[in-house]
Amino acid sequence: MLEHPINYIRFILKSELNALYASVVLRDLAFSMVGIFVPLYLFVELKYNLSFVILFYLIYSLSYMLFIFPSSKLVDIFSFKYIVLISSPLYISYFILLDLIPLYSWLFYLVPFLLGIVDSFFWLGFHFEFSEASDYKERGKEVGNWFNFSLFSGLVGPLVGGSLLLASGFELLFFIVAALIFGSAVPVFFCRYKNKRMEVEFKKIFSVKFLKDGVAFFGNGGTGIVGGIFWPIFVFSFLQGYLKLGSLATIVSLFTLKIGSIFNCLSWLLRIFAKNTLQLIGLYFFGGFSSMAAELPFSALMYDKSKNRGEYFIMRGIYFSLGRIGILLLVLWAGSLKSSFFFAGLFSLLYMFL
Repeated sequence: MLEHPINYIRFILKSELNALYASVVLRDLAFSMVGIFVPLYLFVELKYNLSFVILFYLIYSLSYMLFIFPSSKLVDIFSFKYIVLISSPLYISYFILLDLIPLYSWLFYLVPFLLGIVDSFFWLGFHFEFSEASDYKERGKEVGNWFNFSLFSGLVGPLVGGSLLLASGFELLFFIVAALIFGSAVPVFFCRYKNKRMEVEFKKIFSVKFLKDGVAFFGNGGTGIVGGIFWPIFVFSFLQGYLKLGSLATIVSLFTLKIGSIFNCLSWLLRIFAKNTLQLIGLYFFGGFSSMAAELPFSALMYDKSKNRGEYFIMRGIYFSLGRIGILLLVLWAGSLKSSFFFAGLFSLLYMFL
């Protein structure tokens, strides 16, 4: 008989997949509170120009790509609960050091390097674990559950983050985010994990067999970095307020629907022509709808095609990073914030190669 609330929690989290959901929801909540505001912290608060913001994320993307190989060795050694436990203090260190950049300018180069290392370790471990824990026949439903939980995080996080910035500034926001990241390690200790060996045939990573899928991940990485960096800066230039930006992101999450990747491409191209706040709000809604519609089946298909093989997820991480680097260099070359939307539109069409 389950009499105490802690017993209900243990019962729910006994399933490995449920523990994964709970852990990633807490992590997503933390990063949704701060994610869209980090580029603004660099651009608005610390007054770095666009070229330096691009440099920050170039360092991150290169670090992610370089450490994907040693990360595969660590994922092979540790079960996912220890991956979460190890990555938590590293993520917390990232936010502490991010807050210290105004005092020590050299941290500008170290901070993205650290984030790239921990992200490559965490996400390689998560994708491998989720692929193993989810059921092939129920993949679409189970990925959908993950996306729905993440949608809840995306609904609450930006509004809370914007409110904290309005009330207290980045220091308190970074502290609360760090606490949530530490808490994300707790759910995975309620269930029993078997250490699943990540067998990797490194010669297959750059094989012709994976090239078509690699092109799709290249496009996915490029559009993702535009949505995470350039779009928040562009929106902020209209709204001129963290709470307004967070509120708009929350409202969009409330009305997200299922559309296709062609609409995702169109949503990026239309952003080039936004000239007033009304158009901006309309594009934010349209972009939110189409992005979710493209990402959900894309992720489900990725797990199906991986066949739980480590080299597939390493290949994904490499091409994903190359897509980020490619679009960052293109925007740096073009020297225009709006050019990122044009490039994202083109990159989003590459999703169809998967």
